[in-house]
Amino acid sequence: MRQPKVWSSIVILLVIGLHAVPVLSYQGNRQTRWPILAWAMYARPIPPGPIEMRRRRIFGLTSSGQEELVTTRLVGTNRAALRNTYLNPMSLGDSTTAQQLLRVLNRGRSDPFVEVRLEGERHFISGDSLATEKLPALTYKLNPSELR
Repeated sequence: MRQPKVWSSIVILLVIGLHAVPVLSYQGNRQTRWPILAWAMYARPIPPGPIEMRRRRIFGLTSSGQEELVTTRLVGTNRAALRNTYLNPMSLGDSTTAQQLLRVLNRGRSDPFVEVRLEGERHFISGDSLATEKLPALTYKLNPSELR
């Protein structure tokens, strides 16, 4: 009756023991033998190069001159939809998307938005340094025909 418990315990200990093999037999290339256990796999990234992140925001300017951050609450969508529908196309220079965003933002507003500005920065790690670079701001104005 105890035999299955003993065998299952031996198998569990064997599996746990195999996790020590990469540590005990380290020869400078640990990440190729047991990738899931390679804690230092980010020390030598392949291909070498910067790790990059971009952060972008949309600001709207109302007809009264007030500047407001365009949020998911103003647009009525979630963050992924805001990013995929408006942020990404506008960052590629799509003015039609910006006009569409202005129409969505102006629904039911007494002080309408007349322009939106896309700002952002690029953060990247290269070697041992962290750097930040400001992305060029893109401004899109409401078509004059849509002003009431």
